[in-house]
Amino acid sequence: MSTVISIITTLLVFSIIVLVHEGGHFLAARWMGVFVEEFSIGMGPLLLKHKTKKDLQVSLRLLPIGGFCKMKGEEPQEGVEQDGDSFAAKKPWRRAVIVAAGPFMNFILAFVLMLILNSTYGFIDTRVAKVEEGLPAYEGGMEVGDRIVGMNGESVHAYDKISFLLYFYEQGESLRITVRKPSGETLDMDLIPVYDEEYQKYRVGFSADRMGTLGEEIRERGFFPALGIMIGQSFWDTMFQIESTVRSFGLIFSGKVGLDGLSGPIGIASVVNDTYNVAIGYGFLVFLATMADLMVLISANLGVLNLFPVPGLDGSRLIFLALEKIRKKPMNPKVENAIYLVGFVMLFGLMILVAVNDVINLMH
Repeated sequence: MSTVISIITTLLVFSIIVLVHEGGHFLAARWMGVFVEEFSIGMGPLLLKHKTKKDLQVSLRLLPIGGFCKMKGEEPQEGVEQDGDSFAAKKPWRRAVIVAAGPFMNFILAFVLMLILNSTYGFIDTRVAKVEEGLPAYEGGMEVGDRIVGMNGESVHAYDKISFLLYFYEQGESLRITVRKPSGETLDMDLIPVYDEEYQKYRVGFSADRMGTLGEEIRERGFFPALGIMIGQSFWDTMFQIESTVRSFGLIFSGKVGLDGLSGPIGIASVVNDTYNVAIGYGFLVFLATMADLMVLISANLGVLNLFPVPGLDGSRLIFLALEKIRKKPMNPKVENAIYLVGFVMLFGLMILVAVNDVINLMH
């Protein structure tokens, strides 16, 4: 039963994220005066369709794996004159807005979900709540009430970034942590983390404070200050998800991390299944919150991935539009379509590779 629920949940998660992405393209296209021929929920064979007053076809298709937004003139042919409401007839900057709107909406979805989670359950702050005597943080002068604002020269606004940077710590290296005292003074301390056998990780010896829910913070601070804290922290948490995604892909492309670090739908379905088996014991709302947290990660990942300059992704289309603006003439449609075809073949090959890797991991 849990396997069936996990498959349905995985399909629902991906469908929502992809539909939000395509919805971004749709809204931007309407805003820029491009006629949208079809907005489809799902892929594959057509099940139902409805024509709106503005001649937009809203479709429901068989396969519940996302959807698509089909715009007029999206794939222009050489020598064919385009109508004024077609995608190809619009200026490069207008087309760029339409293309970038998909990834942008993925980031917005991640932010909204993060805001709901932070407001409902609170979040771990970067303010120090406890310093353990005898450990590097204590020896370096860290005190309760200090706020960690930097690590190894990088700004820190989210606690997850501290964990991320500590994860890549190498034995013997000095770690520079910058804290801001309650007085406003900043202090740099060079610490060498110690390995904790019990926790199986390097530690510097401090615990972070935890902020309450939106309701708790409203009672303590007032409505607008509390809301401002939640919005601000949710923004920085989302920015960290985007940053960590970019850095993780960088580690893969540089060869520092293997391709086994990638997961596709099969791997995510496995994660959903494991999450369901653990979280459902604490109640359905806990399971929903855990899925929302996973959606933040996937939505941010999809937004970043689509901005990569790989043929077939939104990033490559933005590159082509930039070249068109520089050259003051569009790319040859045949050349552009050929490049996209190569890109789709590469992406399909990568999908197969990731799927095989997921199956191997499941077998192990």
